[in-house]
Amino acid sequence: MAYLTFDIGTTALKTALIGGDGAVLALAEVEYTPDAPRPGWMEEAPDVYWQAAVAGARTVLAEADFPGDAVGAIGLSSQGESFLALDEAGEPLTPVIVWLDGRAREVAERWQREWLTEERYREITGYPWVPHELTAFKIGWLAEHEPRAHRPAKFLCLPDYLIFRLTGEFATDFNIAQMGGLLDVGSGTWSPEVLHAAGISQAQLPPIHAPGTVVGELNTQASEALGLRPGVRVCTGCNDQLAGAIGAGNVRSGVVSETTGTALAVVATTPARLDDTRFFVGRHAVPDRWYAMPYASVSAIVLTWFRDLCGAGGWDELLAGVGEVPPGCNGLTVLPHFSGRPNAPDARGAILGLTLGHGRAEIARAIMESCACLLRELLEPFGEHGLGVESVRSLGGAARSDAWLQMKADVLQTPVERPACTEAASLGAAMMAATATGQFGSLTEAADAWYAPAQRFEPNPELASAYEDVFGRYVESCALICREGA
Repeated sequence: MAYLTFDIGTTALKTALIGGDGAVLALAEVEYTPDAPRPGWMEEAPDVYWQAAVAGARTVLAEADFPGDAVGAIGLSSQGESFLALDEAGEPLTPVIVWLDGRAREVAERWQREWLTEERYREITGYPWVPHELTAFKIGWLAEHEPRAHRPAKFLCLPDYLIFRLTGEFATDFNIAQMGGLLDVGSGTWSPEVLHAAGISQAQLPPIHAPGTVVGELNTQASEALGLRPGVRVCTGCNDQLAGAIGAGNVRSGVVSETTGTALAVVATTPARLDDTRFFVGRHAVPDRWYAMPYASVSAIVLTWFRDLCGAGGWDELLAGVGEVPPGCNGLTVLPHFSGRPNAPDARGAILGLTLGHGRAEIARAIMESCACLLRELLEPFGEHGLGVESVRSLGGAARSDAWLQMKADVLQTPVERPACTEAASLGAAMMAATATGQFGSLTEAADAWYAPAQRFEPNPELASAYEDVFGRYVESCALICREGA
């Protein structure tokens, strides 16, 4: 028994074959490059994703030398808001409009002028702001600019489209539905207010299911394309951030997962919906649980920027000597807010305290410390809600660095773990599929069975005072740049 999973990213689709013990038997990645037909637009042909899934499935089955008729179920993880419109025959009326596409900014701004406040949108959808990239506003844009692809259309997000290609069924999960800005997160149903504003009916959207629900079986055409037997059960998944959290065993209160990559995203499991304007909140895939997701748009990419600026040949060259630099980097403070900071979009980054005595190692370490401080900043509101953080599980490229994970543990004074499985979103999709099809009685049971840490970094209490000073400088400097609007 094994599970086939598709993790649909912005520029690549990852296909994984996960064994019944949670081991990754094979992994394949097919890249693609969305088109930009106009400034600010981003589109992709729907068949690109299907062909990537087909190629990935055949590759992992071949690499693992695994018989297609032994795959028990298919699971999904996906980017959130990318969508397309289908006609009554199931043929695309539009390309996939990728989540980064910015064509609907004017629609979002007009809705805000006419009726939609941030507070009301947060109450409906769980978003603490009104992102113009959401599916809701782009459907409104189609109503004005492409009416032929609006009134008769069925609107599907990317995982919904893959479910349709696999089974012929229309289905979505409540997490993907929420990410598009069309769901009333409190009731778990499509929001009549938002649908009315977008000019569509509930019949134009797929039925909503919980993540990890069997919604159909692999049809003959799809089974032949993928190399699987007909009848394989196909399950809903969720957004890749939540899927990654599940794959990291983040299914109980007190556990937090974080992804330090281009951006920094934190997922915390909570017992109830948190009322806080500082982060996105939604229903967890675990029944009767919620999650909160604070987010910063820039994180480890600052270290990449510095590497390229220095002309360093690689990470080893850039980080040489970082381990010898003491906490605080001899007075350096980096603010990593190169594209704004949470609740201050006009803020900018800075390197403060530079002298002629500072070198590349001090600056590189200061950037790493700044990302650890940013993580602490995003986690601190949970304490205000009486929620403790017992452990942090780190994902993303930065999780490969022992030094960085130890630094985070010391800044947070909380244990930090590197998961044994580096493909957390794929593992999370497999956990949901395995639970949906009966291998596990619950998602919590699946996480207990399959999650394992590769390494655990304990905080050094002797460094707590030094890093308290580092974080204090960071907070004071952030307050300064926000006051000055720099």
